[in-house]
Amino acid sequence: MKKIILPSIILILLAAFLLIVWLDKAEVEALPPMDVLAPEDSAIRYVREMESGNFTISSNSVEAIQTVELKDLVLVLVQYSGTRRGGGVETCEMVLETEKVLIRGWETKSGSSLCHEVDDPTNSVPITIGSSMGNSTLLNPGYSTIYGFVRDPQITKVVVTWDDGQIQPLEVQVSTYLAAREGASHMIKIEAHNDQNEIVFQTRLGTVE
Repeated sequence: MKKIILPSIILILLAAFLLIVWLDKAEVEALPPMDVLAPEDSAIRYVREMESGNFTISSNSVEAIQTVELKDLVLVLVQYSGTRRGGGVETCEMVLETEKVLIRGWETKSGSSLCHEVDDPTNSVPITIGSSMGNSTLLNPGYSTIYGFVRDPQITKVVVTWDDGQIQPLEVQVSTYLAAREGASHMIKIEAHNDQNEIVFQTRLGTVE
């Protein structure tokens, strides 16, 4: 009798074990897949989820235009439109800092934005100019950016001169430009060129020429 009972118990335990394994596998497969985001996707999601009391973002307008890699970070320039309470439609450019995380790809940490009215006949300056800086640490020098929107379609290149004399030429992409570099620096001059390499606009330390 013992010889018959022992194999039966073993078979029952084995069947129970296999059932548990199968149920666990089915439960895992039923879970929704985790989003593994690229830097651009993470930045777009961040902007779409932003909340502002007096500015309503048009979700369909959010678009990642440019990216710049700086060591462990990827900076993403996102453009979007929205309506300000009591005002008209505005377009915004935002530079977002994204960082690699272990499971979900890239995560957006912070951002700096600059908004402007779409139709503003009183503004004759052909480009907008924004800036941002990333915090420096003992092992990380941080970063500096200059970015903006190009109103004048004849402008095809923007040239930034930094405070240490470094000159950084930038091609205009979808009416935007983005300059980024490591370390804490600020712009001392910016020039806008047409396709003939002629300067059509420049400003130096707050002086428009």
